[in-house]
Amino acid sequence: MIRHRKIKSFLGMLFFGLLPLVLQMGNVPLLYAQETLEESTVSETEETPSRFELDEIVVTASAMEEPINTVPRNITVVTREDIEQAPSKNIVDLLSREAGINMRSLFGSDKQAVIDMRGMGATAASDVIVMVDGIRMNSSDMSGVDFSTIPLEMIERIEIVRGAGSVIYGSGAVGGVINIVTRKGTPYRETRLYAAYGSYDTKDARAGMSGSVKDLGFHLTAGYYDSEGYRDNSDLMKKDVTGVFDYFLTDVITLNLSGAFHKDEYGLPGPVGKQDADSSKDRTKTDFPKDDGETTDKRISGGFDIDTDHWGSLKLDGGYRWRNNQYIVGYSPLLSKSDQTDEIEEKSNTMTLIYEKGYSLFERAHTFQLGMDRFFTDYVRKEKPGGPRQNSQMTSLGIFTNNHWSLSEKAGFQWGYRVNQVDGKFRTDDRVSFGGVQRWVNGDTDHPDWRNTAYDVGLTYRLLSGLTIYTNYATHFRVPNVDELAEAEPGLKPQEGTQVEAGGRMQIGSNLEAAITLFSIAIEDEIYFSEINRNYDKKTVRNGIETDLKWYPKLSLFIWGNYSYTDATFEGDDATVPLVPSHKGSLGVEWEVVHGLTLSATGTYVGSRYDGNDVDNDRYEKLDAYQVFDTKVTYGKNGLKVFAGVNNILDELYETSSFSESYYPMPGRNFYAGAEMRF
Repeated sequence: MIRHRKIKSFLGMLFFGLLPLVLQMGNVPLLYAQETLEESTVSETEETPSRFELDEIVVTASAMEEPINTVPRNITVVTREDIEQAPSKNIVDLLSREAGINMRSLFGSDKQAVIDMRGMGATAASDVIVMVDGIRMNSSDMSGVDFSTIPLEMIERIEIVRGAGSVIYGSGAVGGVINIVTRKGTPYRETRLYAAYGSYDTKDARAGMSGSVKDLGFHLTAGYYDSEGYRDNSDLMKKDVTGVFDYFLTDVITLNLSGAFHKDEYGLPGPVGKQDADSSKDRTKTDFPKDDGETTDKRISGGFDIDTDHWGSLKLDGGYRWRNNQYIVGYSPLLSKSDQTDEIEEKSNTMTLIYEKGYSLFERAHTFQLGMDRFFTDYVRKEKPGGPRQNSQMTSLGIFTNNHWSLSEKAGFQWGYRVNQVDGKFRTDDRVSFGGVQRWVNGDTDHPDWRNTAYDVGLTYRLLSGLTIYTNYATHFRVPNVDELAEAEPGLKPQEGTQVEAGGRMQIGSNLEAAITLFSIAIEDEIYFSEINRNYDKKTVRNGIETDLKWYPKLSLFIWGNYSYTDATFEGDDATVPLVPSHKGSLGVEWEVVHGLTLSATGTYVGSRYDGNDVDNDRYEKLDAYQVFDTKVTYGKNGLKVFAGVNNILDELYETSSFSESYYPMPGRNFYAGAEMRF
């Protein structure tokens, strides 16, 4: 049970949010839309470029639909057009172009890759939340998100919210939240066929169909990908099928249902030493030619949205996911594959219920929101036959409120509060022989439980037409995951922290948009993954700056760039958090040479980083800085599009991860070409 004092605290905050709503009931006409603050900061004209973000409507930051210019957060929206024009071939490469986002990959693909935001370092997989249509994709262990289960074909847009988000999303929303919105049905019927071939004998085929039948909208996709990979034994084969359905039951009630199936097989080449990593020939080899794995991932989600003019809106989303991962690490020819296979099976379900009501008070438009969410996971890891079995069940229950008040024509104020309870069961079983028969003997069961609260406050102010500034203060938390609990010091506890952020967004004329954000994150008891997992004794501090620029010199030419600086340190000494670059920047250009013919180019620079196991910054050699350039040319006409591209044009030798000077080389120069047809 949640402690009474925290219930009282939450009820007090809830009353504070409900008070203005109660005052207006029956006295002031309802205004559901946030009329004043949602007015465009720049008049919309036909010449205004389509990919400027100030007037983009987002839902991730507060679970409310609101324009970016009214949200006191640093937000980036990646549109479908961005996805189609980018040289990126998977979602990890696509996200790594954005400000403040650092990608780490073990094998040069989206399998077992990690997205880091605001310098979380080695534990980024647990400190950055990834959602697909509101369903959490993070696994309950250290593996985080399996990005290979999220094909680009299914994505309509991606909303990136940097920084703390624990009020809305609970545990783990520390470095940021990435919400992937899938493609929905269209009023017209459309079929898409895609095929590409590239280096490493890479074959990529996709098909999609969208449309509607009366009140039912649908979007279906299927994909097949097969590649031998850059390194020996780095092959990846995956199959995906997804379906999204929306049924408009009445003018105010919408039902939705979606499902996804993913199957893959992959090699595990492991790391190489420093000398091999520096050799263009030897970096592709492996000492583990038979290590491999396979994953099956199934998920289904559904819900409803009731949206009335007078009584507000009620939205329910629920989902179920089943994941099975079998793998061999340290293959021996003396044993059968079944006798050396580890297995992870995870079953999880989630439910979120949100009530939202817009209202008017003192001739200003406001929004009140009350929500609750529940997340349950059942996790079992079986190590090689004869090895231990880890059993874990964790249930998270949260109640939160979020409010947006319009203070004036230029100023808006947001605040929110969450009470969160996590209850767990953790047990390690051993396999023991009784009379020659192997049987499981259950170990002692631990019952960890944690109670956390989070709150945030933020202010936006429109200084000029096209110029908005903002600031926010937020708290956040993360509970230990099952891997961290498996080998932990007694009393391992959740990490908690604070964030201060300030920034501004500006649109100059109709062809230039810029944004800048300064942030400071302080974390107490940060969870450290090692042989014996523990909480850091020292506070960790991350200070930084993020900048973004979009420029249309003319309508046929789009130039964008971003730069981020992150100073991630342990308080009281000069040690830097491992795997966090101080400097990162990207620059891109898209040029429509003639109608239908577009040339895209992207360059990314990532600064040097300390080895993942070098907490004191004095044991291992640093990872070198690197710069990678990609390009793509596309020609489209009458529903047919052909394209070709080159990634890592300069054939840079680089790595994004190393642990104890064991390196994971990234691919060299590689090519691809293909075609897409729509009809």
